[in-house]
Amino acid sequence: MRIVFLSANKLGFEVLKELKRMKSVNISAIVTLSSNASTVMYDGVVADSWLEFGSPVYQIENISKEKRLFESLKPDIVIVCGWRQIILKEILDIPPKGFIGFHPTLLPYGRGSAPIINSILKRIKNSGVTMYQISEGVDDGDIIGQEKFTIEKDDYAEDVYEKVIIASRKLINFYIYQIQHGGVRAVKQDESKAVVFPKRTLKQNKIDLERESIDQIYTKIRALSKPYNGAYIEKDGKKLVIWKAGVDNQ
Repeated sequence: MRIVFLSANKLGFEVLKELKRMKSVNISAIVTLSSNASTVMYDGVVADSWLEFGSPVYQIENISKEKRLFESLKPDIVIVCGWRQIILKEILDIPPKGFIGFHPTLLPYGRGSAPIINSILKRIKNSGVTMYQISEGVDDGDIIGQEKFTIEKDDYAEDVYEKVIIASRKLINFYIYQIQHGGVRAVKQDESKAVVFPKRTLKQNKIDLERESIDQIYTKIRALSKPYNGAYIEKDGKKLVIWKAGVDNQ
């Protein structure tokens, strides 16, 4: 089976490491963002890092313009981790077994943007990763499997991100053989339980010392900490980014 791997972030980098350990898996090509793309770096992974895996690497700027590339790669399946550009139907239809992605919530809850950030901000305790078939909609494809984990009350974004990596590795280990041999039975999502996370802007990272409570500020700092841009306070045109914080209950 010809597997094309599509990613531009640390999660994909770690999942690909797991795939490369499996002798039965053939990664025929890796597609990532080029050094010319405005979003060349996701979570600390730069374009040239993918060369270390030994598979041919194709650096692109906009996937919507790469139909010919994917046709030439002739993938049986495309595995996607951390790709923020919309994938058009004409490209999704190229591999016979489709595109398979990972989303760091228990779908259909938490579709949409900034899932780790929003999960912490909403104080969600029971979360996880969903492996699913990518469709034209927003994270609404059929579910292949889910791996659960707990978001602790003092977890920072990087702590949850690490849990997402571990859960995604477990999912790819469990399902890749079934995917290769046609044994996956994906389940449709329950639309009545669907919740879509809102898009966020960098302006929302600002801490409002007058209106936000100590608990809200602490939660915001944890949610927006590394690998993200960080929560900040602003005065006299200058920003102070706060990466870590503690709450004194005395």
